[in-house]
Amino acid sequence: MERPLFMPGHLALQAEFYQFVLAAVYHADGLWGDATFDLYARGLPDGHGYLVAAGLGTLLEHLEALAFTDEEVDLLRQEPRFANVAPSFFEALRRFRFRGDVWAVPEGSIVFPGEPIVRVTAPLLACTLIETRAIQLVSAATAIATRAARMVDVARGAAVLDFGSRRCASPEAALLAARAAYIGGVSATTNALAALHLGIPPMGTMSDTFLAAYGDDRLAFEAFRLHFPGLSHLSLPDDDPVDGVKRFLPFKSQVQTVRIDHDDLDRVSRQVRAALDSNGMPHVRILGSGHLDEARIRRLVDAGAPIQLFAVGRGLASASDQGMRVAFRIAERMSGPVASPVVRAGSAPFPGRKQICRYPDRDVLCLEHEAWGHEKMGAVSLLRPVVREGRRIEGDPPLAQVRQHRGAQVAALPAAVRDIERPTSWPVSISDALATLALTAPG
Repeated sequence: MERPLFMPGHLALQAEFYQFVLAAVYHADGLWGDATFDLYARGLPDGHGYLVAAGLGTLLEHLEALAFTDEEVDLLRQEPRFANVAPSFFEALRRFRFRGDVWAVPEGSIVFPGEPIVRVTAPLLACTLIETRAIQLVSAATAIATRAARMVDVARGAAVLDFGSRRCASPEAALLAARAAYIGGVSATTNALAALHLGIPPMGTMSDTFLAAYGDDRLAFEAFRLHFPGLSHLSLPDDDPVDGVKRFLPFKSQVQTVRIDHDDLDRVSRQVRAALDSNGMPHVRILGSGHLDEARIRRLVDAGAPIQLFAVGRGLASASDQGMRVAFRIAERMSGPVASPVVRAGSAPFPGRKQICRYPDRDVLCLEHEAWGHEKMGAVSLLRPVVREGRRIEGDPPLAQVRQHRGAQVAALPAAVRDIERPTSWPVSISDALATLALTAPG
């Protein structure tokens, strides 16, 4: 199988070393039965009232492609710490394919701490080997999609653009970030691969390097206009953006957007707007950039700054799961033919196979068999089957559809929960049966 775009090399070894040690112990002791693991956030970052679930599509790509090459198995076999491991373990790795079941909330859905974003039922060894990548892919994408959603929300109709690719640590990270930011609601990206492969609208402005290469601004503008007349998104000089407007007067009717990169965007954007309007360029939009985040965007919007587009780089690319503390923990284990809920340190917050039932004003976390009763009372069950016995049940929905779903989900939240500084909490209750199981299940 061709390696997915999002995946680094040595795919099967993208795990923590101790997970291979644990897998070897499980294999040697005959713990070959299935287990159910929940992937969930343990908390919310400061100032957050909700999370936007993302990363499921890339996780499923990982599970489909996951296999050990002979080289990877040999690398483990040659590791001195594995000297006493039976050859059958390495043969098990050589034949390994993910054959489990996956339930998940649809990407773009709103979730809260303690609620399973993804639920995996598979052999204990398989769950152990996928833990690191599951956390990496879902936590990073969820953090970025959530941050983007908050920015889009406070922008109140102004476009938010993803300019974060060059701030990411790797090409795979940049592509994942562009995808997650688009789910979160950004209107465009600077990432070429995301635009060409994922269909995200591309956006960018002429760079200072381009101007420097020509040595003459007028020649540079004329060359750019000649070859790409439909991409007249131009950057104003940082030192004097107002004076820079004069450079565009010879072809002012073709200019679409001017970019201001400045710490005082409110003041400078008003000056630039006045210069544009007085020079017969009322059609030109202003793109603002410069260390933007949701708080700064909201202040600019509240102040009425004449900015139609916000370009965000580090504020999206550097989003992390700090505060979320995403975990992948065991909730149930098969002991022969019997499923035993797991309740002890190191397990999921609540045992068993669970479902999230969402009412218009609250969530109920319950055991899977209880969901039908809540559905009869008007709740919607969020966790849905997406993989059965290692095979996808259906393909990924179009990214634009996921983005639209996120928009509807955020819009349905009360404004107090969406507040970006002091949000109120969305009520999440635990069913009596689940609470009882947590108290009575064997450890």
